[in-house]
Amino acid sequence: MLFLIGVALSASLFLIFRAFNKLGINTFQAIVTNYWTCVITALLYVWDFEAVANISWENLWVKVPLGLGFIFISTFYLMGFVAQNISVSASSVAAKISLIIPVLFNLFFFNTDKSFDWLNYLGLGCVFIAIFLTSSKVESEEPQAKSQKSWGNIILISLIFLMSGAIDTSINWVSKESAKDATSQALFSMLIFGVAGIVGVLILLKKIIVDKEKVEMKSILGGVVLGIVNYFSVIFMIRSLQVEFSNNGAFFFPVFNIAIILFSTAFAILLFKEKLNTLNKIGIGVAIIAILLISYQSILN
Repeated sequence: MLFLIGVALSASLFLIFRAFNKLGINTFQAIVTNYWTCVITALLYVWDFEAVANISWENLWVKVPLGLGFIFISTFYLMGFVAQNISVSASSVAAKISLIIPVLFNLFFFNTDKSFDWLNYLGLGCVFIAIFLTSSKVESEEPQAKSQKSWGNIILISLIFLMSGAIDTSINWVSKESAKDATSQALFSMLIFGVAGIVGVLILLKKIIVDKEKVEMKSILGGVVLGIVNYFSVIFMIRSLQVEFSNNGAFFFPVFNIAIILFSTAFAILLFKEKLNTLNKIGIGVAIIAILLISYQSILN
């Protein structure tokens, strides 16, 4: 149940961003508001101000957010830049394919009570095929975007891949080693969002002062909605990883990422009447096969 709630909330984030375009909401303003909404939501969720006051710098879950918060907003920013200047497919594939990083860390660096067999590895291979196929939007790609092969573009796409993977790996590591109870998990996510929010405010101030950008109320309200959903998507992801998958990210992250693709695709079809091309349909079928192959031990047990 935790897994399904986490997937539904994470998939909703893509739908909210899709709605932003239709409503004319300034995405960056909403992203900054979203981070501070997450901080406030965390405080209300924890409702233990003594625990907040007694946060110790000795804890791993306090140190990691200092760098992770910067990576959070930087990754969002890079994904938007690549989507606008190179291609949407390049951005989305780079972010989703990054699940290989936490998977490999779990297999080779973290001690887990499960190991991959040949069916699991076959499923992992299907994951990457499914991610590529479900992200393909051949008919919407611009020729100029398709033909860009410069080193600068390759570096940007590689950064999205590495930074997205670093986020998932760090969350997995901290939840396994340090943030083991509900309060520390809530405060851990709060600190990540707080650091990202500070960086976002500094960037937004530059836009307001130098670029004369105006803050829009609808963007603030959109950010509040995004923030509440975003915060609980992280909470339920961490809880599911710990409780239902025994902190085994090698099994969790492939299934979680593929499930998000399936949920978001289904919602997009129902809510936005989005049409799938042939490659997308094949990708969804491959995704279902991947989930079954990767998680068949858990299903049978």
